[in-house]
Amino acid sequence: MTSYDETLDALHGLETFGMRLGLESARRACAELGHPETAFPTIHIAGTNGKGTTALAVEALARAHGRRVGCYLSPHLVDIRERIRVDGRPVGAADVVAGWDRVAALGPEPRTYFEALTLIAFDRFAAHGVELGVVEVGLGGRLDATNVVTPRLAVVTGIGLDHERHLGTDLASIAREKAGIFKPGRPALVGSELAPAVQSSFVEAAREVGAELAFLDDEVEWRTLRIEPDGTWLDYRSPQSRLTDLFVPLPGRHYAADVALALRAWERAGEGSLDEMAARRALAGLAPAGRMERLDDDGVPVLLDVAHNPAAIGRLIEVLRSVAPGPSAFVAGILADKAWPGMLDRMAPAASGVWLCRLAGARPERRLERPDVEPELDARPWAEWTDSVREGLSAARRAVLAGRARRVVVTGSFYTVGDALVALGAATPGEPYEPAARGPVAILRA
Repeated sequence: MTSYDETLDALHGLETFGMRLGLESARRACAELGHPETAFPTIHIAGTNGKGTTALAVEALARAHGRRVGCYLSPHLVDIRERIRVDGRPVGAADVVAGWDRVAALGPEPRTYFEALTLIAFDRFAAHGVELGVVEVGLGGRLDATNVVTPRLAVVTGIGLDHERHLGTDLASIAREKAGIFKPGRPALVGSELAPAVQSSFVEAAREVGAELAFLDDEVEWRTLRIEPDGTWLDYRSPQSRLTDLFVPLPGRHYAADVALALRAWERAGEGSLDEMAARRALAGLAPAGRMERLDDDGVPVLLDVAHNPAAIGRLIEVLRSVAPGPSAFVAGILADKAWPGMLDRMAPAASGVWLCRLAGARPERRLERPDVEPELDARPWAEWTDSVREGLSAARRAVLAGRARRVVVTGSFYTVGDALVALGAATPGEPYEPAARGPVAILRA
């Protein structure tokens, strides 16, 4: 058996194959592994933003209702074990090694990094005998490696512009790619506030495959009661449940929407009715890493959020305006294939300054370098380049201590937040990062 370090080296070696959309390789591998993807019922979750939070909310609901649950997420912040969770915790190094040994033994067919991790996750979920798999799509849906599952329920959180090179340049086309996870005769649930053209794309896609489509806002009534620095309160009413004054420790209306979708997904997947106390306990303890996560850096408030496209940055700015007024010092690491100039512009109204950082951990083709950004930064005097997230944090911290900003905000990608967690001493390289449980703190008011 290989060691964990050898396994990581082998997996990272697969990154040379880059990104490959298609299911043929994953299907053949699943068959050779004995079809682990069929060993447990699945809730399959796609969407532009919010799918990770929705997946973790479903995982929390499953655990609170006594289910043994496996949850597959992407990407990770610090260590790949964060992607493969059993009973609410990252799997151990031995699990990843065992899964890789089985995948590597399949033969010389080239696999991508994401395909291999997906196969490892399904293999480990089957080995652990999970009663439910919550599986987040990596990219798109139709051709994503996770789409080998036939889910008990397919969920799409919402649609926005992202990965246009692969998914299309208009929302209706992107919706069709996400709807590729719909399966014949299986229910599908789509989130809130969609444009008519996007809704029509989902309706057409469901009709073509024979999926039983429902939209969240047609199924339930939910509303945000209030948003405070500590979190969000909401009401939820469905044909099966009526839950009032629910608390989730994530400030923002979009998090209320994610939670409402997760609650309805639990009901629509046939997992049974919602137990009120179990649901309250699950949501009150929801602490997704890197989502409105708050740290204290020796007296300087730091907020970390993995917003990685213009829509997500817009949501972050909306929350800051409502619960954390005053200028922020932004540490922004953004991948080259994102609409990064527009993301910087969305930060500007809330920023005393923005430090755009080089992301050393990103693949070269996805990494911004100084020559790439200089023309855009010349037109934005409030934004500066730094060679690392650590350097960006130091500059932003100085801005707070000098009174030019009230907090540091780290955002732009998972790479950025992961690097910041390590630089701040909150995470250890090579170890899975798990955030502390969130309580009623008021660091955003600082």
